[in-house]
Amino acid sequence: MTNMDRAIARGSILREQSVRTRRNLKDMGFLYLSFIAAFIIVMVVFIYLWTRLTAVNLGYEISKLNEARAVEIEKNKRLRLEIMELTSPERVEKTARQEFSLDYPRGEQVIYLK
Repeated sequence: MTNMDRAIARGSILREQSVRTRRNLKDMGFLYLSFIAAFIIVMVVFIYLWTRLTAVNLGYEISKLNEARAVEIEKNKRLRLEIMELTSPERVEKTARQEFSLDYPRGEQVIYLK
């Protein structure tokens, strides 16, 4: 028996070699796992982008609403000033005298009730 035969008999030749086993091509587990991992990564990226876009859009909407609010507050101030001008006693008296020819009553026009 030669050294080669003895080594084969003991199995040392196979231990010394790096033997690679072939993957079974019919086993689709690795492929499914790869697709699932890729799908999860893509979904996480889409969810992240969706939340960022939503936050940006909400920021723009808040900005527009703040501008509209400022316009309405200014309009409210002008309308309150106009109300104060229209209801001022001086203006009411002036309008009564000019448009309706009204005047303060004289002493004989006043009737006192008991």
